[in-house]
Amino acid sequence: MNILAIDTTNTRLTVVLITEHGCFSEETEVGKSGHSALLMPTVDKVLKDGGVNVTCLNAVAAVVGPGSFTGIRIGVAAMTALAFATGARRIAVTSFELIAYNRRSVLAAVDAGHGNVYAAECENGRVTAARFISAEENFTGIDEAEYKPCCTFSEALAGVVKAKAESGEYCEVLAPFYMRKSQAEREKDEI
Repeated sequence: MNILAIDTTNTRLTVVLITEHGCFSEETEVGKSGHSALLMPTVDKVLKDGGVNVTCLNAVAAVVGPGSFTGIRIGVAAMTALAFATGARRIAVTSFELIAYNRRSVLAAVDAGHGNVYAAECENGRVTAARFISAEENFTGIDEAEYKPCCTFSEALAGVVKAKAESGEYCEVLAPFYMRKSQAEREKDEI
């Protein structure tokens, strides 16, 4: 089975190709606005490294959030387009699942900007409860290790995606996982 997985939800671009011959990956620090320019060239490179033609993909996966609103949309749109073009099945992964990968119990945290945090209680890699924590709440229960997976992001992404494919956890639609409204929506509501 050939599975292409991407994460565009943070300042790092992660692209992973899982084949029966192994995993091929690229991780690049792109900042807040480099995903759209580098995503498809990176996908092309990883497919070439793995010797897989895009038409031979059986599944595609995207990290659907939480994270950067624009990054989520870029990743979901790209993998939806590839799935539509190739007939590949879809796998949705959350940022929390990457952090919780290979951990029994963790309070996973994703930076929500401006001192805010998206947090989730996770047991055995699964989210049991999630919530948005505002900077005003002054929450201090999260340590820096809980912002990162216990291995590289590409290893965590490959592990989560492989497990979901093996258990048949496919979805019809890659839907963004937003835990709050975008800044533009919040500002519009204030008017």
